[in-house]
Amino acid sequence: MIVARISLRSSASRWTAASLLAIALLFVWTQRISDAPVVKDAAQIVRMGINLERHGVISMDEQAPYHPSDYREPLPVLSAALAAKIVDILHGPAEPREYLSGQRVRDLKYQNIVWMALLSGGAFFAVRVLGGSFAFALVGVVLVNLRFLGTRGGGADIDDLLTELPAAAVLMWASLVLALAFTRRKLAWFALAGLLLGIMALIKAAILYVFVGIVGVWLAVNLWRRSAAGMLAVGREVLILGVAFSCIVAPWMCRNLLEIGSFEISQRAGVVLMYRALHNLMTPGEYFGSFYAWAPPRLQPTVGKMLGFTPADLQRNGRLQRLNDDLHSDFAADDLAAELAGRPDLAISFYWQARAQREQAEGLLAAQGRTEAESAVEADALLKRRALSIFREHPGRALATTIPFMWRGSPRTFPILVIALGLALRYRRYELATFALPALGIVLEYALFTHFIQRYDEPANAVAIVASLGLVTMLWAGYRARRSVPGVGVRASAPQ
Repeated sequence: MIVARISLRSSASRWTAASLLAIALLFVWTQRISDAPVVKDAAQIVRMGINLERHGVISMDEQAPYHPSDYREPLPVLSAALAAKIVDILHGPAEPREYLSGQRVRDLKYQNIVWMALLSGGAFFAVRVLGGSFAFALVGVVLVNLRFLGTRGGGADIDDLLTELPAAAVLMWASLVLALAFTRRKLAWFALAGLLLGIMALIKAAILYVFVGIVGVWLAVNLWRRSAAGMLAVGREVLILGVAFSCIVAPWMCRNLLEIGSFEISQRAGVVLMYRALHNLMTPGEYFGSFYAWAPPRLQPTVGKMLGFTPADLQRNGRLQRLNDDLHSDFAADDLAAELAGRPDLAISFYWQARAQREQAEGLLAAQGRTEAESAVEADALLKRRALSIFREHPGRALATTIPFMWRGSPRTFPILVIALGLALRYRRYELATFALPALGIVLEYALFTHFIQRYDEPANAVAIVASLGLVTMLWAGYRARRSVPGVGVRASAPQ
């Protein structure tokens, strides 16, 4: 009877703490959401969502006729369309521009409460599955929340409509379910993991290639074990995983092929590859200067002193001007004008040179009689071919520049994930290793093939936070085991 009372009391105190935290977070979430305008990428998502809600087509056009577009991944657009529908029911329809600022954009942003709740729940259960205590799981929820509450200024914020928050929420659950699938070997878990990774691909198209990598790693590990019976089981698991993934992704890609002529998830691969390819052409001075240009703000003065660079090097005629894509630089207006004119030869920074190349290609195609949609697709494909040509011509440079791009985009996340993966494999904690694998794949892909701006790292960083807590749990359990029984290895059991 006494044991039962203590257990009940303990359980009640746990859920009381969880409930209080949930209430506090809900209050903070609602307070963080404002009527501040959304711009650039987020504004494009809103525009496409409004077009879907009102005209039944995912389109970038601002007026009729509305042509189908795959410029943005579809799930954030669907979410924006649903939110816009709810806003219209509550307040009545308005001009599309009114959804970009003021009360209506505040109402659209309330969808982020759902994403934050999913992210928090995923973080909680992931910490528990990785061996953490109930209290440790609540700590994980708090730490993950801090990434999206405007504390860092990285561009990924609950008070915006960018894709990083929904991507973080889905990636957290996908990583958790994948870890359960690969350790418990139940086909239902593989099916659910495939569905979640497919949903993730409709938020961040880069996950398509990461998915292929995950399948390759799983096959390689089991081939190394050389078990014929085991390989049959692995074949079934991979088949289920792939079919589930395809059920989510294939309909959208087929829509793009039929409507646009492009069998891809989104259209921006060409220009993003060109951003990265042009940076592969950095001079040795620019290469070393990139560590200064892309250093975290607090470290930039120190790095500058060490390497001999100053803020003037990033401005017009400075040694690092081609690395500066900041809209506040003293030549930003000229770079923007060069893009609009389709004149890459007049652009200074690598970033705006790539964008000007896209405008130039679209203009030439339009002059040949292509429609706007056809010009956009063909220009993106052209840039992709050009970029890949640069990668093939300079493979050594492409690998070398991965280091400063990792420094730019993932100075904390990448080391955490590598350490977690390495130690998890060392001590045979395969659930932790598998949990960290998708996030590590995303970070590597961004560093190798994109310009890796800071906000791209946020989904993987949320997973890294949870992985680090799982790592601490594993090491602490091993330490206690060694103290109590000499010779016992590091092997933490899952929570009961």
